[in-house]
Amino acid sequence: MQVFIAIAICKILYMIGKLMGKGSSLPGKIALKIYPNVLAHLQLPEHVIAVTGSNGKTSTAELIAHALKASGKSVGWNHEGSNQIEGVATLLLRVAALSGKVKKDALVLECDERYARQIFTYIKPSALLITNLCRDQLTRNGHHEFVLDYIQRAVDEAGSETTLVLNADDPYVSTLGVQEAALENDGDGAIKLDANIIWFGACADFGTSHFEIEATPRYDDGAFCPVCKSEMKYDFRIAGNYGAFCCNSCPFKRQVPDFEVTKLDYESGMMEITGNVTSRAAQSLHATSLIKTHLVLPGLIGAYNVVAAIAAVSTTGVSAQTAASAIDGYMLKGGRTVHFLIQAREGTLLISKHENSLAYDQSLTWAVRQKKPCTLVILVNDISRKYYTSETSWLWDIDFEIANHAMVEHIVLAGRYVSELAARFALTGIDQSKIGYVADIDALRTYIEKNTSGAIYVLTCFSDKAKLLEGLGLGK
Repeated sequence: MQVFIAIAICKILYMIGKLMGKGSSLPGKIALKIYPNVLAHLQLPEHVIAVTGSNGKTSTAELIAHALKASGKSVGWNHEGSNQIEGVATLLLRVAALSGKVKKDALVLECDERYARQIFTYIKPSALLITNLCRDQLTRNGHHEFVLDYIQRAVDEAGSETTLVLNADDPYVSTLGVQEAALENDGDGAIKLDANIIWFGACADFGTSHFEIEATPRYDDGAFCPVCKSEMKYDFRIAGNYGAFCCNSCPFKRQVPDFEVTKLDYESGMMEITGNVTSRAAQSLHATSLIKTHLVLPGLIGAYNVVAAIAAVSTTGVSAQTAASAIDGYMLKGGRTVHFLIQAREGTLLISKHENSLAYDQSLTWAVRQKKPCTLVILVNDISRKYYTSETSWLWDIDFEIANHAMVEHIVLAGRYVSELAARFALTGIDQSKIGYVADIDALRTYIEKNTSGAIYVLTCFSDKAKLLEGLGLGK
């Protein structure tokens, strides 16, 4: 009876909240108060894919859900982005029958990196995808080694039956596939790995790859091995600490990806993914030797999201080629990018997480690589929507020097923290006559119309998206 009541109340509250335009966590929160153990009584489908990590959770979860739907499966996923246990509870209870049976062929759960363990106490995913780990949300998360501890506990809670889908290029994510006796050799000098892993990554061959190092990192989180803390070396780097790493002291190193991005054209959006058909994972997942697909908004993070999504979808028995075909040309609907017009000038909003230098660096790189005369708008007004902070030291981690490019004709710094942005840009070497300052977001559109030219690329975070769009006269 408690299960019945909790599910019924969650459904009712969700419908009311949807009519009122409210968030999606409250119904699950109340249902869990009514019956804290309700999730343990649900009958789940065979395929439950969980997605966590620092960057790309929402976009990758959407790609997975879309590909599964295109393959003919009914899918439930927390598309509102409520990714802590209350939001996941709302999703599961609203798609469940009053008996507790979830009426979907598959579930895709975006999980907050610090709260995934709580979710996995009740929900054991068939596959767990970890996108990446990097400096993110300084006040909340601190260093990403701190978050790594949380995710390791989540992996342990998920259990050995869960297939891990891991970023082979990220040394911190890669440690999650290492057994506790990591430094013991198995006889041939290789580190001991858990068996149930699928690896994804980007090309190790710079001769045929379109990935190039452009950013100049302000810090080096890849300098030391996350397993034994000795110095690490790299055959190449893709971005930040992502690349072909190898510890100088222990056997820890990059694993050969089962699915690997081998080409990416930033202008056309065409990308190629090669399946390592000699690997156990690729053979069991019917991976093809070469997969081609098309990104609507190409870029390094987007490429990682696509290859990760294809790898995760393949755990359900859907072929990698089918998943790639579904993703081909797909425009994300989660609001991470918004296209608009200002006086017939094309504009693109690129959501770039505050307190996350990787997100900003890749958005800047994408804008420059469009090879169009442009105006860059960078808005920092509310640093986070989850907590209050006025900490802006993370601005110094971002390689704003990428914007020192001939195609960038104007730069507009905007929002409450315009002075902090101005201080950072004063040391970029960028011609200061290109830079304008607008503290009042309501004055932003007028300034852009009167003082700038070319395509418009706006970089800001989820926390500032609504105010930005309103300030540009584009609604919320």
